[in-house]
Amino acid sequence: MERYILLLAIIILPLCESAGQSGDFTEISRLPFTSDRFDEFAPAFYRQGIVFTSNRRLGFIISRQTEEGENLFNIFHSAKNESGRWESPGLLDKNLRSNYHDGPVSFTRDGSRIFFTRNIPGNKGEKSKLGIFISDFQDGKWTDITPFPYNSSNYNVTHPGISNDGTRLYFASDMPGGFGGMDIYVSFLQGRTWSAPENLGETINSPEDEVFPSPHHGGRLYFSSDRHPGGNLDIYYSFLRNKSWQHPVRLPEPFNSDADDFGIIADPELRTGYFTSSREGTDNIYSFVSTFPLFTKCDSIRIDGLCFEFYEQRAENIDTTTFYLEWDMGDGTRIRGMVADHCFDEHGTYRVTLDRVDIITGETQSSVASYVFTTPRTEQPFITSPDTAYVNRQIRLDASETRLSHVDIDEYYWELGDGTNTTGEIITHTYSHPGVYEVRLGVLAKEGSVPEQQSFCVYKHIVVLENPAANTKDAK
Repeated sequence: MERYILLLAIIILPLCESAGQSGDFTEISRLPFTSDRFDEFAPAFYRQGIVFTSNRRLGFIISRQTEEGENLFNIFHSAKNESGRWESPGLLDKNLRSNYHDGPVSFTRDGSRIFFTRNIPGNKGEKSKLGIFISDFQDGKWTDITPFPYNSSNYNVTHPGISNDGTRLYFASDMPGGFGGMDIYVSFLQGRTWSAPENLGETINSPEDEVFPSPHHGGRLYFSSDRHPGGNLDIYYSFLRNKSWQHPVRLPEPFNSDADDFGIIADPELRTGYFTSSREGTDNIYSFVSTFPLFTKCDSIRIDGLCFEFYEQRAENIDTTTFYLEWDMGDGTRIRGMVADHCFDEHGTYRVTLDRVDIITGETQSSVASYVFTTPRTEQPFITSPDTAYVNRQIRLDASETRLSHVDIDEYYWELGDGTNTTGEIITHTYSHPGVYEVRLGVLAKEGSVPEQQSFCVYKHIVVLENPAANTKDAK
């Protein structure tokens, strides 16, 4: 994928896509300032707007080009005005403009430091490589541009993505020792220096190209890869669990398409954001909005116990010289004694009695106490599903055991941990990769039916293992 690997190289040919948030709950729109003539791509959040890279003209007359007649890429900024309309894009800062291609970029959370890609001039007759450069915002301008210490004239270091805390810099490179053409690496800020790059490993990287890493506030790492059949870039995400990267999840439509899709960013709640796609010919930036209800502060499912201790105070003064006390638990179980410890097999309502029984004849003489006992249930949405599943085997997830008294339920919403979102009281799902998935069940009350609280949610974990049948087949 030389088009995106060497996107900013100065000596190159002309520039000439279920899991993730379900498409049924996502609306996208192309940003109004994008064009059909030029490319706009790789947005980054910055000052109530976005910064992006484009080869658009700098003005009606001004046009900067390479020796081969290509428009140079520059770093642009656009923000929304008070009426919510996008302003016309302009250069972010002339101090970040060079005689080479500049961008894409990534900012620290406070916007005081920028990481950006720029060509590293090579020797005459050699292709220019890409490097990452760092600049700090001081006195109203970007200053002290310094190269990332692991830039090289022998390979590309590009597509910076800085973590939310500013200590991890992810980037793409074709340096020796990788798994494919372009791999994703990370370098850690240690004091004032950056550690040697670490390859994220073969779970993230494939024999194909992995580019445009974008770390998210919530822990996900988004990136793009052409590993999917079709040869175009698709957007994926992964995350660390127990210090191991989980198998990448490919986003569904409308994020991915038959064209190249890459360069995604999202707000902390993953509700809104932007991404790049060439689905309309040139590279354009699209906004997205999730219409899936947002469920936060979910509780782990409480599994109600079925074991109880029964004691009847009125039995203390009964003379048991000729009688003994016996509990009838209402489920066919009888327990002798003043105190009964009993576990029911299932939730339900039972008639529990304490009888006085003749020691000699065994006949019930009278009832000391009798009452109806209903096993208590926690008020919560409830997920009935297996705790363990297998890859490519369908499982059933059931919300019918949900207990929410006085709540008129409008709909059940499922987040299945692999990026799939769906609705329904009872659903089925198939996981395509092993791992530990956090399944969330959210419930919305019908409007006006519950004045205090309108949404409820719980979660549980499902462990998905390799399909043993598949391993047996492979062994044969």
